[in-house]
Amino acid sequence: WYQRRVRGYTQSRGIEVLVPGVGLGRLSWEFANRGYNAEGNEFSYHMLIASNYILNKTDKDNKLRICPWATTPTNNLRHADRIAEVSIPDVDTTDIPPTARYGMCAGDFTEVYREVEGKYDVVAACFFLDTANNVVEYLELVYRMLRMGGHLISLGPLLYHYAGIPNESSIEISWEDLISVAKKIGFEIEEERDVRDVPYINNPRSMLNVSYHCKLLVAKKT
Repeated sequence: WYQRRVRGYTQSRGIEVLVPGVGLGRLSWEFANRGYNAEGNEFSYHMLIASNYILNKTDKDNKLRICPWATTPTNNLRHADRIAEVSIPDVDTTDIPPTARYGMCAGDFTEVYREVEGKYDVVAACFFLDTANNVVEYLELVYRMLRMGGHLISLGPLLYHYAGIPNESSIEISWEDLISVAKKIGFEIEEERDVRDVPYINNPRSMLNVSYHCKLLVAKKT
């Protein structure tokens, strides 16, 4: 979805793409691999340490073998499923065109980009909007960061990570209200649709897997 929408720009060179909540950096790398100037933002130290190793310390695909489900003793059909190996990364992370810029920025999204205005052509968010204490603040910040005519492309559910956590503020609005707020901020909704059965950290061999009924949103700054 992200690549299809970004293709609307006449060329990749010089197009600035920000991926907040980038995790291990795969989505931002995909943009850089296609020639865009990509920047990932991540708050979690665990994610930053792992992404730094994968992006900067591996020089070929399938270099490492890990057992991601070794600490999960439940819902295993066979013992071998628990200790199954996975080779990572499945791409050569050094494969980025020389004309593209690629970087990572560590820190809280609302703090790091608070003063940024009109810098990015695209903010590509994957399972990100619901990580906010205040999703309205996220939308306002993204709008300010985008250049006129730039796009927010978002895919994800509304889990609201801080919901029900003691001593944490959390604003939990419906999808309908989120769209209404986005329009009032100044976004023009170009696409909004259901994307069902989206897996999240799944083990295909497990007796239990989680999938989300997500929403795809493409909104233009006007």
